[in-house]
Amino acid sequence: MNSYSKIATYYSKFSSLFFSKKDILRFIEKSFLDYGVKKDCKILDIGCADAKLLFLLKRRGFKKLYGIDISSKMINLAFKRAVLKGIKLYNLNFLNFTSRKKFEAALCTMDVVNHVPKKDVFDFFKNANIILKKNGILIFDINTKEYLQKLGRRRLIVKKLGGTLLGWKFNLTSRYLKIDFSVRERNGKNISEDVYQFIYDEEFVENVLKDYGFEVLQKVYDYKFPFKTKFSSKVCYVCKKI
Repeated sequence: MNSYSKIATYYSKFSSLFFSKKDILRFIEKSFLDYGVKKDCKILDIGCADAKLLFLLKRRGFKKLYGIDISSKMINLAFKRAVLKGIKLYNLNFLNFTSRKKFEAALCTMDVVNHVPKKDVFDFFKNANIILKKNGILIFDINTKEYLQKLGRRRLIVKKLGGTLLGWKFNLTSRYLKIDFSVRERNGKNISEDVYQFIYDEEFVENVLKDYGFEVLQKVYDYKFPFKTKFSSKVCYVCKKI
């Protein structure tokens, strides 16, 4: 799994280019309402990064919030504010995470599952099942196979934010998209880190969910649309532990 050890401090800057947290939050809140996740339920955010989604949920009145991320730098960025807000964070690989108390809901958004290698994805969903209560809700997304292949064909994306130049250089294989993420500051400071996005097709994911005790309750694209188009980048699932 990718740790974002070098680029953690830039995550908030570049994540807004690819994710609409408003759309994600709106979808999560509606799903919670539809499937009975109340504001006093225990909720775990898997791959919580800088915990921005947890802070948004806290503002909406959710009380028992937990986050886990493999990146110590990401956790450190959020830790002080999380303590003040009563949010508990774990700096762990989710594959090694255990909890005596079960959760009513787990979230895994912003393509975290694509960072899990195929050899580990079975254990990922197995552990998601273990940490949830019976009938617990799992909400997650993945980048579609077509979207990752499209990025691979582009080879390079460059964006300028203020005085910071952000670059993504892509190298596509049949199994994953390797992304060389680079940052160049106005003062000449340069940082780069390789990130891997593993390619999963929807049929494979849905078979794994079934094998590990989940029922798909809802499937949408880009947190909005019930159907897939050539412009779709993410498929989003709401599942129930059975």
